Amino acid sequence: MHALSELPAWERLFKRIVWQQMGEICGKRILDFGSGEGITADRFAANNEVIAVEPSEAMLANAWKDNKYEQIVGDVSSLSKMPDSSFDMIICHNVLEYIDDKKQVINELSRLLKTGGILSLVKHNRAGRVMQMAVLLDDFDKANALLDGKDGSSSQFGAIRYYDDDDISKWDVRLRLIDTFGIRTFWDLQQNQEKHNDEDWQLKMVQLESRVSKMQEYRDIAFFHHLVFVKE
Repeated sequence: MHALSELPAWERLFKRIVWQQMGEICGKRILDFGSGEGITADRFAANNEVIAVEPSEAMLANAWKDNKYEQIVGDVSSLSKMPDSSFDMIICHNVLEYIDDKKQVINELSRLLKTGGILSLVKHNRAGRVMQMAVLLDDFDKANALLDGKDGSSSQFGAIRYYDDDDISKWDVRLRLIDTFGIRTFWDLQQNQEKHNDEDWQLKMVQLESRVSKMQEYRDIAFFHHLVFVKE
């Protein structure tokens, strides 16, 4: 059995926060689009029927499969084969930034979601990235480029094509935003790397992050935003 302790400290904290924000989910049919190594899919498969879609076979080579779920190797084209209103919940975490036609993906996810169903979407927050470049990485050129509206970059996935929180409902009017959370507001500002792996410190940081996740002044500078939509 896999354990969160196997993950890098930053990812362990990220998962704890976003899973806490999602809450306990049981007896639902869930699609995890862009499931990566299947860590989230595996967790929710313990009490739900989960279908995971991921294009990277390299990531799937290390997939977590402690619980039974269906894994599809594919991209947005795989969604077109699925019938309308197939899922109670759809998870799309840190995926759209790396896709050119975001509207197409959102339209497909909305089509697959049942009326009253929930879309959990995590995205990069540009303001948080500017903070990272200016304060942590001392890269003023990249900070200014981001402020000018330029894309960011990820060493693993390439260009980060930012979009605004309210773009989703513009791309598909059936999706209504019902909640917005910040993720990783303080984590990266703590530069004592030894503390990051300390379990007690991690839990205290999760508690603090949770306290401010819905306070606008902190949410605005968080590294990620977790958007929750309902399909009407």
